[in-house]
Amino acid sequence: MLPPIISVIVCTHNRERFLRSCLKSLYQQTLSQEKYEVLVVDNASTDGTKAVCEEYLSFANFRYIFEAIPGLSQARNTGWQNGQGRYIAFIDDDATAVPDWLEKILVSFQASEPEPDWVGGPVNLVWEKEPPAWLTREYFNALGWVDWGTEARLLDPQREWLVGCNCILKRDTLEKFGGFDTRLGRKKNLLLSGEEVQLHHRIQAAGGSFYYHPEVRVNHHVAAFRVEPGYFYRRYYWGGITDFIMAKTLHDVPSQNRVEQPEQSQGARLTKNFFLSTGLFSSYDRAVASRIYMAYVAGWVRAAIRYRWEDFFGLKGANESYGS
Repeated sequence: MLPPIISVIVCTHNRERFLRSCLKSLYQQTLSQEKYEVLVVDNASTDGTKAVCEEYLSFANFRYIFEAIPGLSQARNTGWQNGQGRYIAFIDDDATAVPDWLEKILVSFQASEPEPDWVGGPVNLVWEKEPPAWLTREYFNALGWVDWGTEARLLDPQREWLVGCNCILKRDTLEKFGGFDTRLGRKKNLLLSGEEVQLHHRIQAAGGSFYYHPEVRVNHHVAAFRVEPGYFYRRYYWGGITDFIMAKTLHDVPSQNRVEQPEQSQGARLTKNFFLSTGLFSSYDRAVASRIYMAYVAGWVRAAIRYRWEDFFGLKGANESYGS
């Protein structure tokens, strides 16, 4: 029997209520099941995740892997390292793929010469709760939203990107760059991210390419708590920490491809948002936006101070102590 062409990796942690829908969409694909496999990487779940997976053990192209070390990057690396496919497709456990998702992925890799390193497409947001007025389009990116139009094409990696919720890479590319940096990405209660962005920068710096296809589409569930201000304060606080750490991990990448630290010239912006965040001089929606910005700055400053403190003792890099 020939090995599958595509390995679909679903990393999950205590998401049994979403996982079943995700897996159902992967077994409603128009692509023959002989051409792909599905690997669920259970990242130390304590709910009914294993029981959900046992419902699919009768499928010859399904595998369940338990990964005890916490962390999304760790789980993703475990997934692709165990996959047999030439292409590695990542989809979030709270997302569902359209029926021809896998077929369009193969079309995308064949549409460009040489083959692109990274293929992806739109991520539609499916709201569990109606988003409030302050949650404008600029914040959709933090929820995984992607839409670069209706044309299938190579992206400009300087200003366009793809996300891990709908992320397909060549195995050779993952092997070349060592997969995802385990210092970054979700880990237990830490809302670190940036592992996808860091890999994007490394591939871009090496001359790699990124291909977008409007029909390589997934629908991403947005839980009700993710449209509350408190979630965005935490999300952007950890975004500030992430950006600082990521800049430090990209010391070998040309500066034009790096995520840069905030500049001192942003002092005026900081002062303005500080006063607006009090709500005394602005509307509620504007105050929330300013608080989100201030949360990002607080995270970045915390990371900068902590890095220099650890660096003083020779303890460079990011670790779980950021959550303490």
